[in-house]
This record gives sequence, C-alpha cells and structure tokens, in this order.
Amino acid sequence: MEGNAYGLSRLQYNCLFAALLCSIFLTQLDQTIVSTALPTIATELNGFSSMSWVFTIYMLASTAMMPIAGKLSDLYGRRLFLLMGLILFVGGSLLCGMAQTMTQLIVFRGLKGIGAGFLMPITFTVVFSVMPRGNNKYQSLYMSVFALSSVVGPTIGALITTLLDWRYIFYINLPLGLIVFAAFLKLLPRDEGSSSYPTKSIGYLAPILLITGTLCTLLALKLGGVQYAWGSLEIMSLLVVGIITLTSFVMQQIRAGEPVIPFHLFRDRVIASTYITTFVQGIIMFSALVYVPMFVQGSLGGDVAYTGGALTPLMLCVMFGATLCGMLIQRYTWRFSMALSMMLCTVSLLLMIYLPDQVSFLWVCIIMMLLGLGIGMMMMIGQTAVSMSVDESIRGAATSSVSFFRSIGGVLGTAVLTTLVNHKLSRLMLLHEGELSLPADEVGVVTDPLALLESNTNLPPHQQELLQSILGESVQYGFWFLAIAAVIGFVVSFWAGSARQQANHELIAAKIDPASAH
Repeated sequence: MEGNAYGLSRLQYNCLFAALLCSIFLTQLDQTIVSTALPTIATELNGFSSMSWVFTIYMLASTAMMPIAGKLSDLYGRRLFLLMGLILFVGGSLLCGMAQTMTQLIVFRGLKGIGAGFLMPITFTVVFSVMPRGNNKYQSLYMSVFALSSVVGPTIGALITTLLDWRYIFYINLPLGLIVFAAFLKLLPRDEGSSSYPTKSIGYLAPILLITGTLCTLLALKLGGVQYAWGSLEIMSLLVVGIITLTSFVMQQIRAGEPVIPFHLFRDRVIASTYITTFVQGIIMFSALVYVPMFVQGSLGGDVAYTGGALTPLMLCVMFGATLCGMLIQRYTWRFSMALSMMLCTVSLLLMIYLPDQVSFLWVCIIMMLLGLGIGMMMMIGQTAVSMSVDESIRGAATSSVSFFRSIGGVLGTAVLTTLVNHKLSRLMLLHEGELSLPADEVGVVTDPLALLESNTNLPPHQQELLQSILGESVQYGFWFLAIAAVIGFVVSFWAGSARQQANHELIAAKIDPASAH
C-alpha cells in the first residue's frame, strides 16, 4: 500500500486524507452527539428506562470489534473493511433516524457501533500506511480532529434537535458518509492484505471468545455498582463468564497461527510499554470526562455552561498536546515523550486533589489544560510508536489494539472511580447525617451524587454548602486512583528504552525508496 499511495496526485492525496479525517470525525462525533438529545428521544419513543443503552451499546459494539477489524484488514486489505465499516455505519444511521421504538434505536445503534469498530482503528492505520512521509503532521491533525469531535458533539446535537428534529442527528451522517464512501472507493489504493501468511483465516473460535469476553466484562463494569450491586448474581455471572472466555481467548491466541491480537508484540519493549501506558491514559481520560463535570457542577456549584468551560480547555489542549508531541518525538525518545505525558497527568491530578473549597474556576481551567496536554501527547505516542514499530503485515492488528486497550482502560477506570466516589460519599453523608437533615432514603448508598445535590436545592445555604463540600471531597478522594494510575504509567514509560522515531522512520523510508537509506 505504501508504494501505491504515491501514484496519487497532490489533489487526490489531499482529498483522500480529508475523507479519512471526515470518517474519524463522524465515528467519534456519534459517541457524544446524542447526549443532549436523549431526553427528547426518550420522551418521543417512550423509553426513559433504557435511555442509557443508546450510549452503552455503541461503546460495547465498537470496542469488541476493534481488534477483529484490525486483524481482518491485515489479512484481506484495509480498503475492503473501511468500505464495509462505512456501509454499516451509514446504514445504521439511516435506520436510527427511522426508529419507532427505543428498542429499535438501541439495536440500530449497535449496528452503527460495529461499523465504527471497523472505521476507527483502520482509519489510523491507513493514515500511517498511505502517508508515511511527513506522517507527524498528518497524525497530529488526525488526533486534533479526534479530540475536536468529542468537544463539539453535544453542541451540534443540541442545535440539530432545537432547529430541526432529533432524527437529523443520524441523518446528517448520510450525505457525508456517502461522500467519504465515494472518495474511498475512488482513491484508496487496492491492497490484497498480507501475502506472508500461510493461511488467510482467523477461524471462528477467536472472534467468538473475544466478543463474548469483552461484552460480558464491559457490561459488568458498566452496570456494577450502578444498576446492580457488585456482589449481585447478575454482575458476578457476567464477570465469571468474561474472565473465563477472555482467558480462553488468550490461551488460544498463544497457539494460533493467525492471532487476532499479536501477543508476541509484548516482547517488544516499546510496544509493551505503549500498550500499558495507553491503557492508563484511557483510565485517566474517560474518568476525567465523567467526573470533572461532576466536580464543577457539584463541588463548585457551577452550571452546565461552567461544565463546558472546564472540558473545553481540556479537549483543546488534547489537540495541542498531540501537535506538540508530533514535534517532540522527532527529537527525543519514546520514553521521554511518554514519561513527560504521564508526568503532566500526575501533576494535574494531584493539583485537582488538593484544590481547596470554592477555588477560582480559572484554576480548574488551568489544571484541565495541563491534563489535556498529557492526554493528547499520549494519544499521539500510542498510535505512532506502535505503528512505527511493526511491519505493515500486522499493522492493523497492532494499532487497533491501541484503541482497544484505551477503551478497556476507560471503562475499567470509570467503574473503579464510580465505586470509590460513591463509597466515600456514602460514608461522609452518614457521618454528617444530623447536619444534612436529608430523608432516610437519601442517606447511605448513593448511585448518582450530582442528582442528589440537584434534588435538594431548597436546603438552607449551610447544608447546601456542606453537601457540595462532601461531593467535592468524594471526587477528590477518587482522583487518588487516577493519580496512582498516572504514576504507574510514568514508571512503565521507562521500560521503552532508548528507541526513538528517527530509526524507525529511516527503516520505513528504506522500504519505500531503497536509495533514501543511503
């Protein structure tokens, strides 16, 4: 694919890259664009009880498909599965817009999630494979679009729902998706996948074990401590099935001739440290996106606008961090860049933990900027270090595993953080039970601390302040988990050794043009 790509004119080259950016923008936007429209959707479709599944099913389906999609693209070609993913994504968008019940919407969102599971990992692989020269610029722009889509999703969803109809949230994907499909069909180089494998099949057992194990584990982590108690039969059953099937998957993969996840890559210090640090980055990023708004709205007494004001500098600095890292990795080792990103995360999280009550909102924004820089740098390193450290024949499987580990880390991190915050909040509320004067059913086990605070706006000012202080202290207590995870990521980053981008870049250049190596 690398050689074929240079048969494109500059205009075709730019059009292809624009289509790749649009593809990742649509799939990432779809994770957040429905958030502001969900109350309207649930009212019209009469499905408040199952509303959260509109989010959950998309995440479950896309995460479970990522490693499989990456491996299939290695064997049979990127182009085929990008087109297939677009068909599923656009078709699912059309069906979501036509849904008449919440059950239909959830099923069709799952179909879109499968399509996104193909698009998200393979798109980056194509960006690297088709555009190896000057790849830092392209990859930085890719990561910027990746972050931007997360920021603007809720705003775009609110505008479409207000000005048009919630169904256009899904219909907007149709014209854009068809344009991207036409660009891929016309401009993507035809590739036949890897020719080095004796067979071109991953069989049926590995995908079944991976999908089953991933879905069961993620469901348990999403529902545990929220919809069901951690010790309940439902959660324990999901965890047992998930652990057994994932263990069976790993054992099967070690012996497989065509592994879906190439575990032998863990013998490479750069790749192993990158996977682990990316897992940590997922814990930090997704947990911050959930609990920073809770801290701002609850502890600081901010409104929705304040919440957006806190997350915007975080996500904008994710974009800037990716760009900054694109420059750093040209001069320094992977180890240095990873350690710097984890250090920024550690410092920002410790600052959040020690924030005093009623702190200036400006300080929160500054801390979010530091955290965004750390997260953005690691997003760039995660994809680039792995992409540049593997052969083209397994690049899809290797890079899709980066997204997979990040998503798994995100779900695990939010589950653990939710448990810690709720546990601390329940203890503090029981401790201050007499001062709060809350109804008995609101003291003890808490599953939605922000809703509890918002439901008691008629409390006297001193009780309202106490409740805000309790919520803030609980979130800060939970952030110790994130800080410890960041420290672990910092330590693991030194395992990468002294490898750097330049040596890998020269190797890739030599593959494309042997004369360039001399």
